[in-house]
Amino acid sequence: MNKDKIRNILNIIFMITALVGVIWYLTKDRTMGTYIILFSMCFKIAESSMRMIK
Repeated sequence: MNKDKIRNILNIIFMITALVGVIWYLTKDRTMGTYIILFSMCFKIAESSMRMIK
């Protein structure tokens, strides 16, 4: 698989999980919302690392 496709997939996963985390943070439990956002940041860090290694 192409590196650009992998980066795009990681970005999509990041955006979806970050959106879910923000919605969760604002509507339900703030602690769990923060954990979801932190989890989504792992995908962004992986994507950024791939961009730097390029």
